[in-house]
Amino acid sequence: MNGTEEIGCCGAYCKTCREFEKTCKGCKPGYLDGSRDLRRVKCRMKKCCLTRGHITCADCDEYEHCETIQSFINHPGYKYSKYKQALEYIRAHDYAAFMKTAENWKNAYGKYHEQDN
Repeated sequence: MNGTEEIGCCGAYCKTCREFEKTCKGCKPGYLDGSRDLRRVKCRMKKCCLTRGHITCADCDEYEHCETIQSFINHPGYKYSKYKQALEYIRAHDYAAFMKTAENWKNAYGKYHEQDN
């Protein structure tokens, strides 16, 4: 997956989290290889995304009309707007461009290069 397993279905960049792979397994590890049971997932967004074989919700043809992702990314709060920005950046560019942009982030979201906005 070229590091994309570190991007949450919602657009969060999980790699920056101190707890990632310690106490938090993130959205994808274990589900992709079958060691965690996808049928037991409580997050509707994750279940839908992974069941459909998507890397993130950005890959979905129903993205713009999906009540689940749209209600999440349009929720009040700065972090949600940043997750929305990440998904829309991925849709506009690609995962390689996102990974390059995110490589020096210290949080689950960060700044984008001026020319990339």
